[in-house]
Amino acid sequence: MKIKITFFFVFLWLFISFSSAQNDRQKFLGFEAGMNLIACKMTNMDYIRGNVPSYTGYSTNRISSMMYNEFIGIKPEVFLLNNRFGLSGGLRFMHINSSIGNNTYSSNSTYYFYMLYRCDGINTEYLKVNGISQKSDYIGIPIEIRYFANGPCLFRLYFKLGAEIEYLLQSKTDVVFYDNAMEPYQKDVIAIVGKPNSFSSSLNGSMGFRIGRLSKPSVSLEICFASLFLTSKSSNLVNPIYGGGFQLNVQIPIKSKAK
Repeated sequence: MKIKITFFFVFLWLFISFSSAQNDRQKFLGFEAGMNLIACKMTNMDYIRGNVPSYTGYSTNRISSMMYNEFIGIKPEVFLLNNRFGLSGGLRFMHINSSIGNNTYSSNSTYYFYMLYRCDGINTEYLKVNGISQKSDYIGIPIEIRYFANGPCLFRLYFKLGAEIEYLLQSKTDVVFYDNAMEPYQKDVIAIVGKPNSFSSSLNGSMGFRIGRLSKPSVSLEICFASLFLTSKSSNLVNPIYGGGFQLNVQIPIKSKAK
């Protein structure tokens, strides 16, 4: 039901945006792709014992965290106010990859950390883990506005602000154990880690350049220099802090203003 409501508001937004535009306003249909590297920190997981010394002599305190996303999408845009502003909204498919672990997640890694598996008041059991990764797929609704620093011409510099709400489609968690004999515990560890929240949201700012005449197909390349995350549970392993990346956008004119 929630995803149906989400799609309803997306298409309602697009309908209002294009219906309210005057006949002489330039409209485009855009196709985008990009990625973001995200600075993050481990969530507060009481079951991780990264500072427990290893009886084999190897350090277990080298737990690192990593997070990035990749996305593709479709995004109609309408130009406003003498073609100096662009207002867009659409749908975006996003893949988020997050992980915690050491230098490598291979099964023969000499670095690992301890994970609390069971504690019944008398006995405490730990598992030796090289790394845990979580891959999640989201459908997002981006709403963006960009300001062009110069008037219509072949090459245009612009600045953009945007917001996005994402809905979780699916999530998969994978555990790499120090010892393959621990593989039977895979499902139990996945249950302990849990799934990310169904919804996440973010704000972003970027700058880029557009190449193409006003009423012709164009290509835009932009650098995202500030992504702020309004929700912290897009991963159960790490909390995102800020991110940055790039985006490529190809636009095809829907309605051209004759000039």
